[in-house]
Amino acid sequence: MKRLSFERIGIILFCATLIGSGAFTLLGQAKPIAKATLNGVKQGYTSNGVSGMIEGGISGLENGVNENVYGRTSYINLFGLSSKLLNKDYIMETNVSNSVVKDNNDKLQFICFEVDTQPYVEEIAKVKEVLDELDTPLVYVQTPVKTIDGYTQMPIGITDYANSNTDRFMKQLADKGINTIDLRKNLKESSLDLGDAFYTTDHHWKTQTAFWAVGQVTNYLKESIGLDLDPKHFYTNEENYESVFYEKNFLGSQGRRVGKYYGGVDDYTLMLPKYDTDYTVTINKSNSSTTEEGTFKDALVKYNLLSPTDIFTNRYAAYFGADFPEVIVKNHSANNDMKVLIFKDSFGLPFSAFFSTMVGETRLLDTRYYDGDVEEYIRAYNPDLVLYVYKSINTQA
Repeated sequence: MKRLSFERIGIILFCATLIGSGAFTLLGQAKPIAKATLNGVKQGYTSNGVSGMIEGGISGLENGVNENVYGRTSYINLFGLSSKLLNKDYIMETNVSNSVVKDNNDKLQFICFEVDTQPYVEEIAKVKEVLDELDTPLVYVQTPVKTIDGYTQMPIGITDYANSNTDRFMKQLADKGINTIDLRKNLKESSLDLGDAFYTTDHHWKTQTAFWAVGQVTNYLKESIGLDLDPKHFYTNEENYESVFYEKNFLGSQGRRVGKYYGGVDDYTLMLPKYDTDYTVTINKSNSSTTEEGTFKDALVKYNLLSPTDIFTNRYAAYFGADFPEVIVKNHSANNDMKVLIFKDSFGLPFSAFFSTMVGETRLLDTRYYDGDVEEYIRAYNPDLVLYVYKSINTQA
């Protein structure tokens, strides 16, 4: 009998690991995999009818398996560690948009490609026409982007279009007569530490940066349209908030793709009002609805996402819990009965939470998931103010 070589033993162990992992995945994660597959079928049918169901199902199955592989986090961590040891600053994925790049400040980045911004300008311009009829002010709030101009440098050979896309978009909005505040400029002109405005392993701004942004927008509203929501500088004063610090417990959207060893683990800070609050928050999902009542802490914060046991949990979504089609926030402690409508992407989660402290009602619409007629919604709601709060100029993706 021939002796087994180390190479053959390695191959056998590798194959056994794959087979075992696959078996445990299919047996232990059958329910979430089936759910992902079914969602893929539904999305395929919605997009392309019966012909899209097969393609959607295959895509859903692939995503379900990828997200629920037995021992997935261990594989990701080991892969990230090996990439770090090899000094790699670019980790490519099949979907290039999910590839992770390490910049000159050791921050993890996604790559932004060039985008035709005009369709999104036209979409917002249609909303402006409705609001003009209602005599309701509209402000587009451009959040900072993680690739900070003049501060962030990508590796040689990598070109990021986040700022050039946004520059073009802001000009197009101005040409349509839409009021804008570009927080990229405010950030660079502020006293904030540019290296501390974003998480290292996540593409989002930090809680503290979102709170700062609310103050900037509040000042802009006062100066540009004469709307003073915080005349005593109470709700935008950081001293009136408690900061709850969670040390090294957050692996963000980029970190979850490359593991905890490649870019490290972030701290997370939750900010809560020290003053009395009374809220009712209704979250309307695609197929269900939930309502929470109580203080800001009880009604808006999802503490299940702050569990210290799993750093792969998305701490960033601690305010509201996730992106939903519609959220209705009623602040019973407010000094006014203003109604504010905020169109948002994920950057709007902490921003909207803090902004809601100043007005009677805040509604959040995420048009990536809301499938109703936006113009009809605006006419029916008749808000006193409309904000767009976006990092990405793509309001539909």
